[in-house]
Amino acid sequence: MTLSISALCPESGQLGIAISSSSIAVGARCPWLLAGVGAVSSQNITLPALGPQILAGLEAGLTPQQA
Repeated sequence: MTLSISALCPESGQLGIAISSSSIAVGARCPWLLAGVGAVSSQNITLPALGPQILAGLEAGLTPQQA
């Protein structure tokens, strides 16, 4: 089981993300942040390239669903 959470502080604009799983090194593969753009977290068994691809889509103006 994998649990992820992300949050945005409306006052400072700071993003935060955390993930917990039984998988070793999940924190190195799944959470992604890009200042001024957003936060993305995939789950335990996934393609690590998804995070940067989604953030690039968001930065280009796509909606989260499109990215």
